[in-house]
Amino acid sequence: MGQLDDRLIEDIYDTVTFPERWGGVLERLCASADATHGFLFTAAPTQDARTMALWARHNISDALFGDYATHFRHRDLWANAAAAQGLLDCCVVRRGEELVAEADLHRSMIFNDMLKREGMGRLCSVSLADGGELTPMQPVLSLFRSADRPPFPEETVRLLQDCAPHLQRAMRLRVRLWARRDGREEETAWSARMIDGLPMGVVLLDAAGRTVAVNRAGQAMIDARDGLRIVQGRLQAEQGGDARRLAHMLEASLSGGGRAAGRAGTAHSLLGLQGADLRVSRPSGRAPYLLTVLPLSHEAAEPYGGGERTRAAVYIVDPAAVAPGLQARLGALFGLTPVEARLVADLLADLTPAESGGRRGVAISTVRSQLRSIFTKTGTTRQSELMNLVNRCLMLPETGT
Repeated sequence: MGQLDDRLIEDIYDTVTFPERWGGVLERLCASADATHGFLFTAAPTQDARTMALWARHNISDALFGDYATHFRHRDLWANAAAAQGLLDCCVVRRGEELVAEADLHRSMIFNDMLKREGMGRLCSVSLADGGELTPMQPVLSLFRSADRPPFPEETVRLLQDCAPHLQRAMRLRVRLWARRDGREEETAWSARMIDGLPMGVVLLDAAGRTVAVNRAGQAMIDARDGLRIVQGRLQAEQGGDARRLAHMLEASLSGGGRAAGRAGTAHSLLGLQGADLRVSRPSGRAPYLLTVLPLSHEAAEPYGGGERTRAAVYIVDPAAVAPGLQARLGALFGLTPVEARLVADLLADLTPAESGGRRGVAISTVRSQLRSIFTKTGTTRQSELMNLVNRCLMLPETGT
């Protein structure tokens, strides 16, 4: 037990041309180390198609994988502790107890909401940074067993140490093969960055309705726990009626190209496919989220991040949100002064001109003068036109992303 054999080494190098065999490598390592789960992932803060394509797993369900990738990755106590100690930038083996005290782990969200129920309370992992091509990706191979088992022994540490050079070589060769491809990975990465910069939430789903990716704005809405959530890798509404309607919309959009999606919400046709709209109420009482579910054509349904093929997209607008940097953007686009931009932000928040003036200690006559200046600069003639224009500006991607 814990011995590195020739067959395992062969399997590792087979992954260069057959990356789907990583699961078998992890299975053999688990068997050698008396582990129950195996996970190969990249811990770099920014993920793209190349880093996500390195991810592999053994005995980790699609639901668990989706929960980790979309919600718990940034809350991973072990990975965060390794990063804080600089361990992700070198090749080193560590056990979970050496990274995080058991008491701290058992109090954490990731343990109580995910790891405990899956029997993954013990860890032994090797970071595979090589000081070169792999270091920016920060690859990590982790083995797990349940918390009621003893910690992994020194034998497992030696096994991963012996495997590390072979794992690194195989991954380097795979990265070099990608570099020779026709640029499709770069196109996918560019698309991912564009989606992440959108001010609306975007959730991408695979054919089974599991979450493939969530952009930054969408993740903020999920984290707010105010009407929407992701449970076992699936997007859900929190309240009963909305939950049923959204589930039906997603099911209809993923089966038959969305032909029946309109039964759950308001149907419409986009690019020849049937989509549907839905308002999702929020426990906080704030304005409901506005959702559009759109099935993707076969041509558009490319694999995202080297993983599952994307079959549907959910777009989420928060009417109550004001994009950060709006006032500066209005100044850049239309030449509004800071005072004028603040007035526009107040109007966007449903304040009347009088309420805005009262809030800022300004007479209504001054507010009206500022509003006339805003109309002139923006080419609008009334407040409804101005709000329509500003709402279009809010759909522009965020700058500096």
